[in-house]
Amino acid sequence: MRRLLLPVAFVWLGAGCGEAPKRSLLEDQTRRVTPLPACVQYLPARRSATVGTMRNLREEQVLKLVFPQFDEEKRALPRGAVACTGRAVFDDPLLAGGTPAHGPWPFVEQDGDVLYGSGGDHLKIVWLKVLTFADGTVGGPLAIVRSNERFGEVLAVGDYRGRADRVQLATQRMGSDLLVTAQEDACVGRKPTEPCENRLTVLLPRLGKLARAAEIPIERVAYGSGGEAEKGATGLLEYRLTTSADYKPDGIHLVEQIRVMDENGQDLRKAELERAFAVDDVKGTMVASEPPLWDRVVKDAQPQTPVVPPPRRR
Repeated sequence: MRRLLLPVAFVWLGAGCGEAPKRSLLEDQTRRVTPLPACVQYLPARRSATVGTMRNLREEQVLKLVFPQFDEEKRALPRGAVACTGRAVFDDPLLAGGTPAHGPWPFVEQDGDVLYGSGGDHLKIVWLKVLTFADGTVGGPLAIVRSNERFGEVLAVGDYRGRADRVQLATQRMGSDLLVTAQEDACVGRKPTEPCENRLTVLLPRLGKLARAAEIPIERVAYGSGGEAEKGATGLLEYRLTTSADYKPDGIHLVEQIRVMDENGQDLRKAELERAFAVDDVKGTMVASEPPLWDRVVKDAQPQTPVVPPPRRR
């Protein structure tokens, strides 16, 4: 049903050379279920360190690892910088229309411009918040990195755009596949009768590229006048979707539930559906076993279009 593809590793060596460090048995086992690094950079030795231990990189070191053109001394990233994998990340349509966060190019990195998400196997997810957009979102490269005392590794590079104060980054295991997830809570602080949607973005690393593989609504709220199934109901009806996700070797298994309530909070209808997303290695993405429950229940209800509430001012 599914095929295991062995990615080709494109290796970039930073300044300096040295003998490859000896790896423990545990690390060897870890690499069997973790994508091969697309880029490797030699890290200068520290005064006091233990060979084989994990090393926490500073933010400017993270940018240098992902973007070899990054100037660590000036903390500056030039326009058109290419990731170590050779990918022109900033040419992605998702990032079109963005402007550097702290002024014109080159982008000058400041503390707090990197958002971290932890994963197993000593992996870290890093989101470089380089660009800002008129709608209040920020965007930039998203990468899987790992570092030990002597080497820094980049496993895959992609991009992401969202509201930084509402995004949680993580990794998930799905059999032999490693997934990166970005969950954004757009429903926090919403006003009554205001539609919203919390979305889970799933990214799949393949051959050094971190590609968006699935978009899954985890929670969705909309309001409408009701459809054929709610005929006779009066007032503004609320349609609420909740989704639970379970990561299994054969895919992401979802349980979707929808409640339809009247303006008094009385349940008018409930519906539930189980479906799954599985990896399609030919297309390099994930495909759903069937259409979402939302499209079946709400399609004739004339709901209001979900909107993302504006960010709160601090």
